[in-house]
Amino acid sequence: MAEGVVGVLLNKLCELIEKEAHLLAGVKPNVKLLREKLEWISLSLEEADNKCSKDKEIKLWVAQVRDAAFEAEDIIDQYVYKVQKNRINRWIPFHKIGKKIQEINSRLDKISENRSKLGMGNVEDKGEPSVPIIRKEKRSPSVEEVDIVGIEDEAKIISNMLIGGGARTSAVSIVGMGGLGKTTLAKKLYNDIHVKRHFKCCAWTYVSQEFMLGDLLYDLIKCIKFKTLSSDDIVKLKSMKEEELSGELFHCLKGRRYFIVIDDIWSTDAWDGIKASFPIENKRSRIMITTRNRDVAKYADPQSKPYELRLLKDEESWELLSKKALLGVVNDGNLDELEEVGKDVAKRCRGLPLAVVVLGGLLSRKEQSVYEWKKVGKSIDWHLDEGQNQILPILALSYNDLPYYLKMCFLYFAAFPEDSSISATELFRMWVAEGFVQERGGETLEEVAEDYLLELIQRSLVQVAKRRFNGQVNKCRIHDLLRELAIKKAKENQFLNVNSVNATIARRLSITTHSDIFKDSFENHSAKHIRSLFCSFFQFDNCFWKSLYRRFKLLRVIQLDNVPFSTIPDEIGNLIYLRYLNMKFKGTRCLKLPATMDNLYNLQTLIISCNRGPIPLSFVHGIWKMRKLRHLHINPSCSPNVKHMKLNELTNLQSLSLIKVGKWIMGDFDKLASLRTLGLDGNLSLYQAPLSSFIGKQENLKSLSLSSSPQMPTQIISSRLHELEKLFLDGRLERLPTLQEVAPSLTKLVLKDSGLLEDSMAVLEKLPKLLFLELNKSYSGKKMCCATKGFPMLAVFKISSCSDLEDWAIEEGAFANLSNLNIHRCSKLKMIPEGLHHVTTLQKLVLVQQPPEFFDRIQKDGLDWFKIQHVPSVVTIA
Repeated sequence: MAEGVVGVLLNKLCELIEKEAHLLAGVKPNVKLLREKLEWISLSLEEADNKCSKDKEIKLWVAQVRDAAFEAEDIIDQYVYKVQKNRINRWIPFHKIGKKIQEINSRLDKISENRSKLGMGNVEDKGEPSVPIIRKEKRSPSVEEVDIVGIEDEAKIISNMLIGGGARTSAVSIVGMGGLGKTTLAKKLYNDIHVKRHFKCCAWTYVSQEFMLGDLLYDLIKCIKFKTLSSDDIVKLKSMKEEELSGELFHCLKGRRYFIVIDDIWSTDAWDGIKASFPIENKRSRIMITTRNRDVAKYADPQSKPYELRLLKDEESWELLSKKALLGVVNDGNLDELEEVGKDVAKRCRGLPLAVVVLGGLLSRKEQSVYEWKKVGKSIDWHLDEGQNQILPILALSYNDLPYYLKMCFLYFAAFPEDSSISATELFRMWVAEGFVQERGGETLEEVAEDYLLELIQRSLVQVAKRRFNGQVNKCRIHDLLRELAIKKAKENQFLNVNSVNATIARRLSITTHSDIFKDSFENHSAKHIRSLFCSFFQFDNCFWKSLYRRFKLLRVIQLDNVPFSTIPDEIGNLIYLRYLNMKFKGTRCLKLPATMDNLYNLQTLIISCNRGPIPLSFVHGIWKMRKLRHLHINPSCSPNVKHMKLNELTNLQSLSLIKVGKWIMGDFDKLASLRTLGLDGNLSLYQAPLSSFIGKQENLKSLSLSSSPQMPTQIISSRLHELEKLFLDGRLERLPTLQEVAPSLTKLVLKDSGLLEDSMAVLEKLPKLLFLELNKSYSGKKMCCATKGFPMLAVFKISSCSDLEDWAIEEGAFANLSNLNIHRCSKLKMIPEGLHHVTTLQKLVLVQQPPEFFDRIQKDGLDWFKIQHVPSVVTIA
C-alpha cells in the first residue's frame, strides 16, 4: 500500500513542478529533491509491500515511508492552500515550507539507508527508475462468476419447501456462516422460473447489520411495482415515513401469493421491524431468509425448521476451484499435472465456497504451473479456529497479490455501506479524482478505471450486482467478509476509517451509520488530514453544516447522501483541492448553489441532485473557471439565466446533463470536442439551428438525451454521429429522423411521448447494431408490422402505453436474437402478436395491465398459448 501512497504523491509533485511551478517559487528545488528521493525509494516498495506481512522490520520500514509521504503531502497541500488564499503575502511562508521539506528529505535519507540494511533494492545497480508496467489488454465486460457447485440437492429441497407445505404464510430460512454460499443459493432459487411461476409477485432486499427500515420497505415496494412506477410515484415513495411505507407494502401484497427474500438478516429486531408489512393469509406465501444466526431463523418462524447449509466436499471444492482457476484455459495435456496440487489447495479451503472462488481468482492470474500453484498453497497461513475468521487469511492472499493501484481501488469499497449496490460509473470517477488511475494510451481515465473494476471482478474480489443491456457493469457490490477485510487493511494502512476516529490518522473518513464521528474528528484535530469524506446518514444542524467546509480544507472527494438543507454554504469555495463533489439532497423544493463554487478550479465531477424542484445555477456564469471539469450532472434539470456559459472553455468536459436549453446555446463551442454524454431539455424548437450545430460538432458523442416540450424538432439530429450508441428522445415527433444514416452505431434507443402516426418499424428494424428498443407512448397508429430479417441484433424490446395499437404482426425471420419482450398497458391490443411463436430465442415475456381477454388467450387452453409455450419465463401483472 505504501507504493500506492507514494505513487499518488509523486503524481501530485510532478503536476506541481511541471504545471503550477509558479506556486512553488523559492521552494521548488526542495520539492524537486523530494520527488527524486521518493522515486528511488518507490523502486523498492513493491518488494517491501509483498514481504511486510511476514517481516516485522520491513513492515516498520514501509510504515515509515508511508508516514513520510503523508507528512510531505500535508505540508505541500497546506502551503499551496495558503498561497492560493492569500497571494499578497505568498513570500512569507517560503522559509517555513523549505525547512519542513528539508526535514522530510533528511528522514528519507535515513529511510534509504535502512532499506539497504534490510537487503532490499540495490538501486545503485539499477540505473534509471523504471516505469511501472501497466496491463493493456481489455477484457470482455460480460465475464460472469462461475456457477457454484454442490448446491443442487439443497436447491431441490428448499424449492420444495417454497412450493409445497401448508397454506399458511411461512418463513423458509437458510442458515450458515459467512462465505458458505447462502446468498448464492437464495439467488438461484429466486431466479428459478419453476419456483417463481407459483407466485403472483416476488421481491428481494438486503438487510445487513447497518440497515434502515424505511430503505428496506422502499426497496421491496419498488421491486414489486417496478413495472408500473412512474417518476412521480418514486418521488412520493421516497417522501413517505416508515409507517406509510409499511402500509403501502402491506397493500401491495394483500390478497396475493407472494415470495419475498430477506437476505443477510442479523437480528430479531430487524425481523420485528419488517414482519408487520407482510399479510398473514392462507395464500401459501413464502418469505425466504438468509442469516448467520440460527436463533434469528427460529424466531422468524418457530414452526419451520431452518435449513443449515453444509460445507463443500473436497471433490466439490476442487471442481469449483478448477472452474475458476482454469476458466478459458485449453487443456493441452499439461494441466493434468496440476490436479494433484490443485486438490491439495482446494482442500485447504475447508469447504468454504467464497474461499475457493477467491483463491481460484488468484490462481487464474498466475502461470499455470505446478511450481506457481504450490507456492500459493504454501503461502496459506491457515487458522485452525472455527467460524468466519478462518477465511480471512485466504482472502488476504488475493489482496496481497494485487498491484498497488488495484489495492487502493479494492480498499475503496470499505467506504460504502454493507450490502450496498455501488454505481460503477461513480466509482470510476472517484478513483480518477483520488489519483488511483494511470494514463494508458489514447483511452480516457474512466475507461482505464473500468478495466480496473473488471480485473477485481475477474479475481472474485468484487461481484456484479447489475449489468447494462450491453453487458457492461452497471452496479457492483462486495461480499461482507471481503468488506471486513477491506476495512481491516484500510485501517492498518491509514487509508480509511469507517465509523471511527482513533489514534491512527487516516486519509479518508466514511460514516455509514448514525454517529458523532464528525465532532470527534474535530476534537482530535484529524480533520486537517482527511482527503475524502463519505456520509450516508446526515444528522447535523446548519451551524455544523457550515463548519464542515471550514475545517476539512484539503478534501479531494465529497460524497454526501440525504442532506436535509436547501443551501450549500459559501464556505465550500474554500475547498480548492476538491475534485469530486456528489451531494444528494432530500426534502428541499428549491436548492441554491453559491457563487463561491467558482473557486473550485480543480473540480472534475459535480453531481447535484434533489427530490423535487428546479436547481437554479447561480454560479453558472463562472463555471468556465472549472477548466478541469469532466462531468457535470444536475437532477432535476437546471435553468441557466445567462446568455453565454462559456462552456467552450471546458475542453475536458465529457458528460453534461441535465441542462435547460436557452440563449447560452448560441455561443461558440468549437473547442468543446470531448463530450461523450449529453442531456438537454426545454423547448428545443426555439433553438433548432444553434442546437443542431452544437450537437453536430460532438464527434465523440456516445449518449444523447433530448427532452422537448411541446414538440421535438426532427432536424436537431441531422449530422452524422458515427460514435453515437445511445439515444433518448422525449417529446412529440412528426416523423423519425433517418437514424440509419445519422447514427449507424446505435445500440440503444428510447422514444417517449413521440405520438408517431406512421408505423416506425420499417425505419427502426434497419438499424444494424440495435440491441435495446423502448417505445413509450410513441405510436398512435392501429397497426404495426415487423418484417422478415428486421431487428437482426435486438435483444430487448419494451413497448408501453401505445393505446391505439390493435394489430401487431411479426413475420418469420424477424427478431433473430430477441431474448426479452415487455408489453405494458397497450389497452386495445387484444392478443399476443401474430408470429411470436417463430421467435425461438425469446427467454422472458412480461405482460403488464393488458385487457382481461388478452390474458385469457394466453392460458394453457387459450387461443394464444401456442405462441408463447416455448418461452421459459412468462410474467403477468394484471
